[in-house]
Amino acid sequence: MTDITDRILAVKDRRVARLTINNPDKRNCVSLAMWERIGDIFEEWSLDPDVRVIIVTGAGDKCFCAGADIREFHKVRRTPRQIAHYEAVFDRAIQNIGQAPKATIARIDGACIGGGFELAMLCDLRIAADRATFGVTPARIGLGYSMNGIRLLMSYMSPAVVRELLYTGRHFPAADAYRWGVLNRIVPVSSLDESISAYAEEIAANAPLTVRAAKITTAEAMKPLDDCDNVAADQAVEACNLSEDFLEGQRAFAEKRKPVFKGR
Repeated sequence: MTDITDRILAVKDRRVARLTINNPDKRNCVSLAMWERIGDIFEEWSLDPDVRVIIVTGAGDKCFCAGADIREFHKVRRTPRQIAHYEAVFDRAIQNIGQAPKATIARIDGACIGGGFELAMLCDLRIAADRATFGVTPARIGLGYSMNGIRLLMSYMSPAVVRELLYTGRHFPAADAYRWGVLNRIVPVSSLDESISAYAEEIAANAPLTVRAAKITTAEAMKPLDDCDNVAADQAVEACNLSEDFLEGQRAFAEKRKPVFKGR
């Protein structure tokens, strides 16, 4: 039997960590055990001061991720207790990804479908190969789509686009996803890894507290005014202004050298 650590690969290279869904024979669909592992890894990396950027990708070139492994549902989602357990594990994984205090980048090649599309949307940045395709396909199997899923999609796309995705179940090209505002960049597949590595290293070299503050403040700014946590945003900004890194940035500017930020 394949060990779950073979299905979810977690590698740290200095300040950049990479999580790979390694299930290419099944279009990188994610089992219950894999969701649990993903939640554990993101929890660990969120607390690791050495990690500044997290890249999320799928193995192979056919599919970034096809979402949950529906073929195991008859075994792991049969009873109310099983369903509750599954939802708790899944929700924890999604929460740990979406609320990670580090910059996250989705590296997308091949099909980015259904729950895999949601997984990519949870990341801060999305960079795709020019051959990537995107779709949300519950209408093809008669599955209802959750309100939380709809909210996630509509945080980046108009209601008309979300309805087109859901009504048709089609796979759309990367150019459409870019036009919708889902993608930050489309690059030739031959330069996908080089482009993402350059982005990750550029972000990792910047002040971690500033990146974290930007993540917090943009997330709060997307909310309705009544729901916006201005205190959390202000505290994140103030932490930057009072940090050693801010002093280091000023010194490096005056000395005409690259700053060395330590995240404090």
